[in-house]
Amino acid sequence: MTARSSTTSAAPGLGWAVVGTGQVSRLLGADLARVSGAVRSAVLSRSIGAARSLCDELGFASAYDDIDRMLADPTVDIVYIATPHATHGRLAIRALEAGKHVLIEKPIAATAAEAAQISAAASESGRFAMEAMWMKFTPSYRAMLDSVSTGAIGDVRSVRASFGLPFGQADDVRWSADRASSTLLDQGIYPVTLALDVLGEPETITADGRVRADGVDLAEHMTFGYADGRFAQLGASMVEYLEPTASISGTTGWLTMDAPFWASSGYTTWSGSIPDALGGPPARVERARQGYGFVPMLEAVTEAVAAGLTEHPQHPISQSLLVMRLLERIRRTISYPRPQETSTLHR
Repeated sequence: MTARSSTTSAAPGLGWAVVGTGQVSRLLGADLARVSGAVRSAVLSRSIGAARSLCDELGFASAYDDIDRMLADPTVDIVYIATPHATHGRLAIRALEAGKHVLIEKPIAATAAEAAQISAAASESGRFAMEAMWMKFTPSYRAMLDSVSTGAIGDVRSVRASFGLPFGQADDVRWSADRASSTLLDQGIYPVTLALDVLGEPETITADGRVRADGVDLAEHMTFGYADGRFAQLGASMVEYLEPTASISGTTGWLTMDAPFWASSGYTTWSGSIPDALGGPPARVERARQGYGFVPMLEAVTEAVAAGLTEHPQHPISQSLLVMRLLERIRRTISYPRPQETSTLHR
């Protein structure tokens, strides 16, 4: 049963603060304008100029370059964290200890240990905490899961999914181990989450990848295995294209989610006898994207906090912890250095 929390201000609506002024913050901040009950309260950046610029662009009320001042703002109820992976744990715990709810850009943390500390801090504070795995809230993804669960392709036997886009060259200086830059954490988390939603936790994992000398992984491919013969073939890269659709296959058919599958607006199903599946017209499902794609998640979080919930049933924090444990299993299989784990993130 999902626990309940209290809100942090008496102001009408839920006051949102955005930490970080990168592209994801811009897109999510713009989508907040479409969410009933969401109030754009504050932006935090290391640069007050950058914070003010985003406030002016998106209609947030206050700009900060000091986290303590932002956390002391009584109009801020929930903090969205969109900073480098290595900072997620520290910032989330500070916000929770200050009595704020948190929505943390994926991955929830740089390591499973940090993710567990966030979970503990959320439990201690009684506040809402969730990883911003927005894919799980999109109408197309929800419809796909409904189709699979109601037998549209029979018993599910396999998943194939990849997220590979050339965001930079292998020696790109923007990526560093200190920032916990990682293809697995940034792109690979999507196919892994899809496989978990459809097939559950795997029994075996095989994996290989490309890793820089400083420990930053650039690409990987992995296979999840299950005792009954089911499997998932997954891939991720930030230096080359990997075909960005996803397919789920079963005993009576298969379906393919449009590219990019993590932000898909529809999917196509082929099923029936072999002649029907290969020669007949497929079934098409389309669901329009809302805004930049974050609106359904933001609506769900805003409603959950207003209802006093401390997590959302579509993506509880236990699922984020499981994903982080699986990502670390993949890391160990690839055998590259893990981000340094801090013994405690509490101040």
